[in-house]
Amino acid sequence: SEFVAYLEETDLEQTDEILAVLKDVRDGPLYQRMDELSRQRLSATMYRILPLLDNDQRPAETLSRVLPLIRAICRRSAYLALLNENPEALARLLALARQSEFLIRLVTSYPLLLDELLDPRIFETPPSRRELENALQRGADLASATDVEQRLEALRQFQRTAMFRIAVADQFGHLPVMKVSDRLTDTAEIVLQFAFDTAWTELETRHGRPMCGDESSLSEAGFVVIGYGKLGGYELGYGSDLDLVFLHDSHGTNQETDGESATSNERFFMRLAQRMIHFLGMQTSSGRLYEIDTRLRPSGDSGFMVTSMDAFRRYQHKEAWVWEHQALLRSRSVAGSAKLREQFEAERREILTSHVNRTDLKSEIVRMRQRMRKELSESRDGQFDIKQDRGGLADIEFLVDYWVLQNASQRPELIAYPDNVRQLEELEHAKLVSADLCAKLTSIYLELRECSHNLALNDAGRTVEDPRFEAERAWVKSVWDDVFAE
Repeated sequence: SEFVAYLEETDLEQTDEILAVLKDVRDGPLYQRMDELSRQRLSATMYRILPLLDNDQRPAETLSRVLPLIRAICRRSAYLALLNENPEALARLLALARQSEFLIRLVTSYPLLLDELLDPRIFETPPSRRELENALQRGADLASATDVEQRLEALRQFQRTAMFRIAVADQFGHLPVMKVSDRLTDTAEIVLQFAFDTAWTELETRHGRPMCGDESSLSEAGFVVIGYGKLGGYELGYGSDLDLVFLHDSHGTNQETDGESATSNERFFMRLAQRMIHFLGMQTSSGRLYEIDTRLRPSGDSGFMVTSMDAFRRYQHKEAWVWEHQALLRSRSVAGSAKLREQFEAERREILTSHVNRTDLKSEIVRMRQRMRKELSESRDGQFDIKQDRGGLADIEFLVDYWVLQNASQRPELIAYPDNVRQLEELEHAKLVSADLCAKLTSIYLELRECSHNLALNDAGRTVEDPRFEAERAWVKSVWDDVFAE
């Protein structure tokens, strides 16, 4: 009744709808189970929310978006106190609800993010990589160096907070899609290195360091994590999988750890990879950090989880398919031993400049692309799959792959970077593709990525109505047909 009286005195739109929402809360089982003090706190929060809806065109929708969060925290006095005692934080929460259902879902799944709303810069200042690294370090400093669970909790809190800060900057217009992907990629790399360090310390404490060589010359063996796909190409989205390959450089007649509870290096590195995957993919109340995909390792699912650098080199030289060299084009080292990270980058350059099957390159790329269109497109009649249909993102990516792989032996600078945009820039600089063509492909590519990014934010798949991007798609098709003469 008190809310009815309040709403009758305001100029709010949708008062009937707002009352219906409030009644739904009051009559719900959660409210009925709350004690009187919790009910009072909840009422106080709702009284503070209603005036903040004054300028909303559709205030009932904004209120409905924020209510799942209120329900999630209504029995946690600290969170309700934070909103009741910090009107600026509450106003920022309503701004999030007004702007993006995705942002509210993030906070609802991880209410600790409410603390971030105390910072007035949240809408203005996206985090830099250095700020992200410092944030994780501060969290890690509060955890015991030997307590894995404490370190993982610090890692989870860092990753959720980083994703939230990036998403806020994204949704409120301060980050273009390439910068969003850069920051999300930074976050994933920082998480991976921390997971590597944590798993390595845990296993080294138990088994000692993995040593290799012969009796007269032993050295510590290294381990490296390779990022492929969107991680490798700096194109991560909020829900992207991490495509990972694990390599080590253990060799020689002696390959064993040097601790009292010694084990083979092969076993050490297998357990290291398994621990990392467990850390990253462990299901928690707020979900997993990342879905991990390891199928791009040599020989795919039938291959070993962890491969030696020597075996990786042999496979890439003699057995890899063209599509695997395309995948390698979008790869780079993202965590692990510094020395082995440098070695991988050198191996990548050597493979892509000297061991690609250029005789069958064109026909293999066309064959693979046709297969992908047939098997992976999600469009139905009257729809366009931004990724897989003709004229979409994958056509542009495969064009770039072809031009780069075809010319890398003569122009190794083409593979200096693993992302499409900078490879297009290098193709232009090398005068292998005209400046106008590169500029237009880049423009369309980024426009399609922006659309795909926004669809993903709203859980809307990756298809749009068929007329959309009609001119752009027709132009990309014409370029494809000119290059591959389908």
